[in-house]
Amino acid sequence: MTKNNLVTRDDIDSMSRDEYDRRQNAQYAVFEYLCARIDKMLERFGRPDFLPGQPHGDYHVYEDYSEYPQVVVCVENLELLRTSVVDVLQDLAREYPGWQIDLMVALRGHEDWPNMGISIRANEIVDDLQRQYFPAEFQNLAYEGARRGRVVD
Repeated sequence: MTKNNLVTRDDIDSMSRDEYDRRQNAQYAVFEYLCARIDKMLERFGRPDFLPGQPHGDYHVYEDYSEYPQVVVCVENLELLRTSVVDVLQDLAREYPGWQIDLMVALRGHEDWPNMGISIRANEIVDDLQRQYFPAEFQNLAYEGARRGRVVD
């Protein structure tokens, strides 16, 4: 699927309902595929959440499709924000132009932190991390080609 084929809820009035549904169904298939690939990739760096008989994991791939070309991952371990992890995910995003992978910081015990994360796209990273909340070893995280902005940009 190329970027030109991507469709969001904003496009619903610009095409027939059948065309919109057809394109959303195709996009949903890509979403499911990406969720599985991202989950497998992240297993190299951490433990998924919700494993039977296991304590909380390091991440959770949010598999609720929002009708937008994005996959959201709740990061429960700051190690998953390291550049080595982000680089692997950006390589995947390059295979699917127009899609993005949002890593949202969701550490247990830090529910008082503001919403923050990074959006990984084929050609850029939108960095919305508020590093002042992080332990010292994570305050200098930097991503090549990143720009500051809100994850919802």
